Amino acid sequence: MDSSKSTSNSQPNNFSSTYDPTNIDSPGFDPETYVTKLLRESRLTQLIDKEQLLTKQIKTLDNEMQTLVYENYNKFISATDTIRQMKKDFKTMEDEMTHLISTMSTINSNNHQIHLTLDNRRQEIRKLTSIHLLLQKLQYLFQLPNKLKEYADDNQYDLAVNTYTKALKALQKYEHIPSFNNIQQTCKETMNNIRDELKLRFDQQQTTSSNVVKLLLQLGESSDYLAQQYLSQNKQRLEQPLELMKQQLIVAENQLGSTSSTTTSNVVTQQIHPMDILEFVDTSYSSYIKNLHEFIESYELLFIRNSSTISSSPSIEDEYKERCKKYLEEYLLELYSNYIKFIHDLFQSKYYGQDDDIQLYVRAIDRFLRRSSNDIYKYLFTQNALEKMRFMLDTFLTFAIECRLKFYHIYIDRRFHDQIIELRKSLTIIQPTTTNEHTQSSSTEHQQSQLNLSQCVDKILKQLTNDIKITFQNLSIFLDGTEMIGHIGKKNVFIKQFAKNHVWNGFFLTLLHRLITYFEHEYTTASNNSTIIRHEQSSPPILLLMLSKLILDFDSSSIPYLCTVFEEKFNLILENNQRGDNQKSGSSIDRSKLTAIQKQFSIIAKQLLKQYICSQGYTLSQMLRKSIETRDWLNTIEPRHVRSVMKRIIEDLTQIDKQVRMLYNDQQSSAPLPSLSSSYGRYYHRSNLTSGGARSSDGGRRTIIMPRSSALDRTISGGPGSSGGSTGNLQLNFHKVFSEKLDIFIDLQFQKTSILSSIIKLLLKTYLECIRLKTFSRYGLQQVQVDINYLYNYLWSFVNNDDRFITSLLEEIVSSTAMRCLDPILMEASVITVICEGN
Repeated sequence: MDSSKSTSNSQPNNFSSTYDPTNIDSPGFDPETYVTKLLRESRLTQLIDKEQLLTKQIKTLDNEMQTLVYENYNKFISATDTIRQMKKDFKTMEDEMTHLISTMSTINSNNHQIHLTLDNRRQEIRKLTSIHLLLQKLQYLFQLPNKLKEYADDNQYDLAVNTYTKALKALQKYEHIPSFNNIQQTCKETMNNIRDELKLRFDQQQTTSSNVVKLLLQLGESSDYLAQQYLSQNKQRLEQPLELMKQQLIVAENQLGSTSSTTTSNVVTQQIHPMDILEFVDTSYSSYIKNLHEFIESYELLFIRNSSTISSSPSIEDEYKERCKKYLEEYLLELYSNYIKFIHDLFQSKYYGQDDDIQLYVRAIDRFLRRSSNDIYKYLFTQNALEKMRFMLDTFLTFAIECRLKFYHIYIDRRFHDQIIELRKSLTIIQPTTTNEHTQSSSTEHQQSQLNLSQCVDKILKQLTNDIKITFQNLSIFLDGTEMIGHIGKKNVFIKQFAKNHVWNGFFLTLLHRLITYFEHEYTTASNNSTIIRHEQSSPPILLLMLSKLILDFDSSSIPYLCTVFEEKFNLILENNQRGDNQKSGSSIDRSKLTAIQKQFSIIAKQLLKQYICSQGYTLSQMLRKSIETRDWLNTIEPRHVRSVMKRIIEDLTQIDKQVRMLYNDQQSSAPLPSLSSSYGRYYHRSNLTSGGARSSDGGRRTIIMPRSSALDRTISGGPGSSGGSTGNLQLNFHKVFSEKLDIFIDLQFQKTSILSSIIKLLLKTYLECIRLKTFSRYGLQQVQVDINYLYNYLWSFVNNDDRFITSLLEEIVSSTAMRCLDPILMEASVITVICEGN
């Protein structure tokens, strides 16, 4: 109902708009209504403007009407003239047709009269004509031997062969007649002499003209022999352009080697600029393959298309053609394989193979494959030859891609090694030596503070990541070529194989293996099955720390980012194939190999970190060991200060803490270290804690390290040889059996606290072993007490207050010293505190 109402309402609206009396363009226009509406709704100025507009439109319509009338009048006049002219032309044609009919009737009558006149003698004329032709042929045959001899004497062998082949059928037809038989024998002798002369020329010439071969074929010479000899004689000529291109390639490489020698050589190379790789491929292809194609055309004209002998059946001639095609295919494949070998040398040369212009490189490959596909395939007749040619082109494509991958490997390795060398130089300049004084170490600290280790690592990491990313982008250009696909219609298969075999396995995974090999060979000195690490390092210890951070960041951030870039560029997905299923989707690649490589990166990073710990611990331990071994502990005076070696150890540990803090941070922020030059020791730090109410002056870190009860029992028993001493040793050894074993690298993590803890463990373990080799006096024991408590006041902050192992080791050191003391009298705790605070 609603729809019917709407349609009924719309119809009056359309009608009113079509027959509007106020619309000047509608059929129902009413001038009076229109004028009345204008007078009622418009002002005077609007009426004047409307009047001027209507006047202008009326004049325009009048002019258009006059123009149309004039044009129609002209057309009517021209049509009238045309009709009048056509009437005149038709009258002329009628007169000419009448005259033609009368002429044709006259010709027919004359023709009939001549036919009646000559009808009686027509048979005689035919007989005479045939006799005349026969006499001419006989005369030609009788004169044939003399003509052939004249042609042979004048070396006009082509005329002789053509003349003989024309008369050969007639001689064979009438060879049963003695006179004709003699003529045929004489001609054969002459033609045999000509054939022997042509064959002698054919064998002696290095490059045979096609005319000689054509004449020998017409004389019945074996096509197999001629085809093989013709191919071998032209081989050297066809390979001359290839030899010239090889010389140009040698010149280009020589210019590359001499560009940096002298300025004069630079001037020469500027004057003689070698071609780029695309131009070189085009030039070599045009010069070599063009000559080869021309030769093939001539060969086909001689042996395949027009190979005809004097007398041969169609089956024999077909066999000849098939053998000639086979010879041509083998010859073509041999020459083309030589050319592809040259192209291999071109793409792996130093000058053209190391060009940075990847687009030009890909265009050269695409141009070569396209031209080869278009030109060579049409000359191969068997499927076996086509497969061999396709295999050579596919092999070349794989070789060209591998050359480019090798170039990128070398390029990235060189840039990465340059960054490492630059970093080593900067670290060597600021590396402190063990013989420097305090002023030199303070200047070194200032230089190292200026060198932001984290920024250096980030710089190397960004460059390496960016180089790999740019390489992915450059390798994706290979997919733009249309003729690079080895099999037509399988572009998707080629893209997946290229991305998987070449980009993923051939470039990315291989590059990661090269990095692993580089770090293992240059920096890691411990095998995977051994915990022994050599301390003689040619690399600065800080470099090992930075490299471990570099490897860790590359493994955790750069590799996932590069995987994302790879997936975007090549439209593939990386998936883990944990079950070993080979049935993967067409757009996915197994990343299990990458997972194994990432594990190796983590292992190498931890090995480098262990080497850094061992190197720093070894340096501190050597300093401590020499100070213990060179001191006479039995004739030591009463201690009044902390030994300088302890201060130096704390300085070095503070510097190590700053270095490690730049690269590795704990999850919780560690307390800032005070400046050793302004307030030496942790007592200044403890006073800050005390003012804040966190620690008291008598508790917390003010605890004095004392020997264990078992060692004190020995001091009470009186004498190292008494039974009480034996009981103390037994108790101490019993305590060691049930105590936790000290492992320097147990639960080593990439955190500052873990690294510093391992170094301190190694230092204190060395301290303990050196103490066990010495015998001490009373003052020697007290000096060790002072040194141990001084170390304790600093070491706890390096490990974020987790000092249980420090306390245990320091107590064991003091206990071991007390056991080896001749007069084990301990220093009072208050005196130790005063001495440590004074230093």
